[in-house]
Amino acid sequence: MWCVDPPAEQILPVLVLLVVFGLALVIGGLARERRLLLLRLRREQDKLADQQDALAHAAVTEERTRIAHELHEVVAHGISMMTLGVGAGRMIMDKDPVRARETLRLAEESGRQALLELQRMLCLLRTEGSPGSRTPQPKLSDLSDLLSQVRTAGLMVDVIEDGRPVEIGLALELSAYRIVQEALSNTLRRARANSAHVTLRWRPGFLDVLVRDDGQVTTTATTGLLGMRERATLFGGTLEAEALPEGGFEVRARLPTAGEIRPGPRPSA
Repeated sequence: MWCVDPPAEQILPVLVLLVVFGLALVIGGLARERRLLLLRLRREQDKLADQQDALAHAAVTEERTRIAHELHEVVAHGISMMTLGVGAGRMIMDKDPVRARETLRLAEESGRQALLELQRMLCLLRTEGSPGSRTPQPKLSDLSDLLSQVRTAGLMVDVIEDGRPVEIGLALELSAYRIVQEALSNTLRRARANSAHVTLRWRPGFLDVLVRDDGQVTTTATTGLLGMRERATLFGGTLEAEALPEGGFEVRARLPTAGEIRPGPRPSA
């Protein structure tokens, strides 16, 4: 059987169609690659912008921390001068009233300047969008209001005070209050907790704060422990938290009642 080659005028249109189809595939592939490349570049640009924003925010935070540390030194010096001036004025009050009044005036001026620098430091460290508050910080005597709020949220809670309370600083009172508040907040966030018990145990030289509940331990059981531990460590105290064998969770904080505030690590310049 003889094979007859098709005439050229029949092959040429087929070749043209094949070439056009091939070019269309190549152009389509290039267009798709271009779109993918543009999308990848856009994502990289967004990622780079986010990284630049994060670096700028970190730089601002570092600078604010450095300035706050300098202001802290100024405030500490002003308070030291005020304390020394008041002590000196008290000692010479009877012998040299004129000099004593001048000494007390200088001490008052040092205190006023220290307060001004402290307000500047607080404004510097205040996060964006957080309004300043002029209401007094809560104390242990305000626990009744906190417990009322917790009971309204559906948790039965009581407080027991054991021992003889002593006068402690406002900062230590605030830390003790916040530890109770955060521990009860954890209890409210965990399911199937029916009750909680708060114990303030006063002993010579320290205050024990215990918060125990009957809820089931979940992944949220350790929420806020870092902040509570930092508050306790600030005064040279300790904080422990664990699940109880009989069920429930307990937070135990021991706060020295006569200790000084321990500063954290000094920020690098």
